[in-house]
Amino acid sequence: MTILTRRTLLQGIGGAAGAAAMTPLLGGGAQAAKIYQWGSSSLGSTGYQIITVLAAAASKHSDGRHASLSTAGGAENMALIGEGILDFGQSTTTDWYPAINGLGRYEGKPVKAVQMFSYTVWQCTPMVRADSGIETLEDLVGKRVMPATAGGATTGLWNTLFEAAGLKDKVEWTYGSWSETYDALASGAVDCIPSLLTAGNPSGVLQRLETTHGLKILPISEDLVAKAAEMNPGVKSAMVTPETWGSLKEPTRMVSFGGVLAASPEISEDVGYTVTKAIYENAADVRKRGGVRLKDITPEFAMEFLMPAYPVNAGAAKYFKEIGIWDDQFTIHG
Repeated sequence: MTILTRRTLLQGIGGAAGAAAMTPLLGGGAQAAKIYQWGSSSLGSTGYQIITVLAAAASKHSDGRHASLSTAGGAENMALIGEGILDFGQSTTTDWYPAINGLGRYEGKPVKAVQMFSYTVWQCTPMVRADSGIETLEDLVGKRVMPATAGGATTGLWNTLFEAAGLKDKVEWTYGSWSETYDALASGAVDCIPSLLTAGNPSGVLQRLETTHGLKILPISEDLVAKAAEMNPGVKSAMVTPETWGSLKEPTRMVSFGGVLAASPEISEDVGYTVTKAIYENAADVRKRGGVRLKDITPEFAMEFLMPAYPVNAGAAKYFKEIGIWDDQFTIHG
């Protein structure tokens, strides 16, 4: 009996190998059409839901065939793009610097990838129980900190943030799924976890925790965010207001990262153009299907979180030029 891991299964169906792998399923010598594989995140997560909607829109509104696959998230998606297994993948702005430069989990295996467009922003800022007595990041010295999964984008963001604050080696790190992370704070097993908001809107797991416990966001200064961004330019901040998260008493700065659709450098100009056009010319339908998770699928937001340090797919750039939003600070792949 052969045991298949997610990675070996992806290798069997992903990228250029996808059509060949599916040929036996089609019968005889049938020629399978190329199916573009999109990496999302864990089942049911925000990233999973976002990529499922975007890949479905690309299929529905173009002649191409696109499939969304569950993965461990943005960091793994970048690795899988580098290995030629995925064609597109959900990523966060903090994934790019280590991936492109072969750092951390990408040691010795730098990734070649290009940007397509940005689709949302997540706020994953340090959060504690209101009754904890913890008021600042410095109060976390010696405390238990849980930034969700060890290989996730939030852990990468927090490693940079805590290093910039001089606290990375002064806290006790522990890891788990988002559900485990929120349960751990509720039970008092850990002292600090990330908020989880999409475009300023609280996730379901955050709303559930609020029904049983008072929560407090730790203050993050502009200077600290700037220092962290010098270490990884994908570190961002965003103001969240009581309009989107009613638990806040006033507009609050939260450490954030943008959601960027990453693509293999092998994605042609024609395919990149077709995918981008399919999504943005049907943006109202995408927003309707994605809800608050994809409320920022608009031309105005498409380049908001793209990073000048990394090239943009030629087809996406072509579409952005056609609709008048291209910014010449960016470079075009190829």
